[in-house]
Amino acid sequence: MKVTIIEVATNKDIDALIRNGLLKEMPSIHQNWNFNFNKHVKKRNCTGYVLVTDDSPNIIEGCMIFEMIEKAIPSIAYLEIAHHNRNPNKRYENIAGCLIAYAFKLSLIMGKGDYKGLLFLDVSEEKEEDQQKLMRTYSQKYNAKLYACGTMVIMDEGGEDLIKRYLEPTEL
Repeated sequence: MKVTIIEVATNKDIDALIRNGLLKEMPSIHQNWNFNFNKHVKKRNCTGYVLVTDDSPNIIEGCMIFEMIEKAIPSIAYLEIAHHNRNPNKRYENIAGCLIAYAFKLSLIMGKGDYKGLLFLDVSEEKEEDQQKLMRTYSQKYNAKLYACGTMVIMDEGGEDLIKRYLEPTEL
């Protein structure tokens, strides 16, 4: 899916793409990522997605694993933006928003029964203060609500807002 991210240095829109990630290109901790996406994507009912720019299609700017729990419940199992997009001198913005909005769109398509249009996110950080900070970010920026201890959910208008904000500007 075509998306637009923002180049921080110039504040310009940059054309990008969210696509299925090939197993051999999925990042790992050996490449300065926090998760072994290449290991986790091998699980049943999981699909890995990468976000790359049109200008640099071989450089992964962000990655996520979308999982269908029990073949019915849409979930982001793992989500991470590239290290060069996390520090104060980051290259691009809106990567996480685009990936989360895309996952919500998948939840509308793939969710079953009462889970259609719900997107679950498990938040698990080593330090409690890091976990609370990430949960606040998911709540404030991405409309997630606390569902259970460490689990958040995006639903209804909150998810539709993400689609409008991060996915639809490209479709105009």
